[in-house]
Amino acid sequence: MNFSAEDKRYMKLAISIAEKARGFTSPNPMVGAVIVKDGKMLSSGYHKKAGSSHAEVEAINACPDKKLLAGATMYVSLEPCCIYGKTPPCTEAIIKNGISRVVAACRDPNPEVSGRGFEILKAAGVIVDYGLLEERAKKQNEIFFKSITSGRPFVTIKIASSLDGRTALDSGNSKWITSEKSRRLVQKMRLKNDCILTGINTVLTDDPLLHLRIAKTSSVPLKSRKFLRAILDSSLRISPQSKIACTSERIKTIVFTSSLNNEQRKKAALLKKMGMEITEIKELQKQKENTDITLLDLSQILKILHDNYEVTSVLVEAGQMLCSSFLKNKLFDKMILFMAPKIIGNDSRYGMFGNLSTKLLSDCPVLEIESVKNIDGDLMITAYPKKKNALL
Repeated sequence: MNFSAEDKRYMKLAISIAEKARGFTSPNPMVGAVIVKDGKMLSSGYHKKAGSSHAEVEAINACPDKKLLAGATMYVSLEPCCIYGKTPPCTEAIIKNGISRVVAACRDPNPEVSGRGFEILKAAGVIVDYGLLEERAKKQNEIFFKSITSGRPFVTIKIASSLDGRTALDSGNSKWITSEKSRRLVQKMRLKNDCILTGINTVLTDDPLLHLRIAKTSSVPLKSRKFLRAILDSSLRISPQSKIACTSERIKTIVFTSSLNNEQRKKAALLKKMGMEITEIKELQKQKENTDITLLDLSQILKILHDNYEVTSVLVEAGQMLCSSFLKNKLFDKMILFMAPKIIGNDSRYGMFGNLSTKLLSDCPVLEIESVKNIDGDLMITAYPKKKNALL
């Protein structure tokens, strides 16, 4: 299909409009729609949040004169849905209003849709073209595409370090290695993810809040918004006096732990009263270098977050042990490194990663660097796991 310059212009606009809702549509995708007739834009719309009208309906409703919709073209960043969920199918609204052509960026990977929306439109006489700016649209919804096709959340590992890969001084002090501007970007990253996940060592060392640092005038996303904290704590060492425990009544918090003894169960009961959810899961093995630490089944944790809490994206902010576990088990989808122009040296034991059991260079995890940006002197590196069939 050869798309015109006008097609490309309006599809770029649809994708741009969809971006406005990043962080608010989960578990749904971000979608934007633009309606055009005789070279003029009639209206536009985007899916604002899960449960609200979809982009196509938003654009139709935004048109000041519905009579103009007959014979118009709709540009939409994802295939229109054809199923009843919290809202009616978008295909019905498109057909009902006489829109004669639909240009979509890509198919909806949802098995319940996946081409059926296009077929329904075609059967009703609507001209359907798709594949315009497809890769850009898929990249925009990489979280949705991963979660809907795998049943697992999209996992991003975020690490802040010195130029030589140290995440803290040997004393454990890490405030602050990176610049204020980099830290503000991390707050935006948190807003765009459903869940922040960390390990108990980070909680004990830093006593973090792991929430959004936002202005008092802003609407804080409490339990009414899908935002939660997940803590991996196999021996239930978290303190009831920690910032996380003390805010768990208003910020949904899940502690994943292994089998508890009687004393730990008493502590779990107290934490539950404070608002925490305690979930016992399968143990994998004891860490060889520290027999007090038990590895929890990360795959099971991710599955629970997806199936029980509708989490489609996880931001991992953790120490070297947990980050290494995600790498070794190939359970991450993206990595964002903030590297400050500082050198801490080998006198610090805190590195980005721990033991990866690499005997050969060919065993090393390999990343594809997507971008390197200068953030007020820091390097912000965005990378993805290199695909198996890619040339090394």
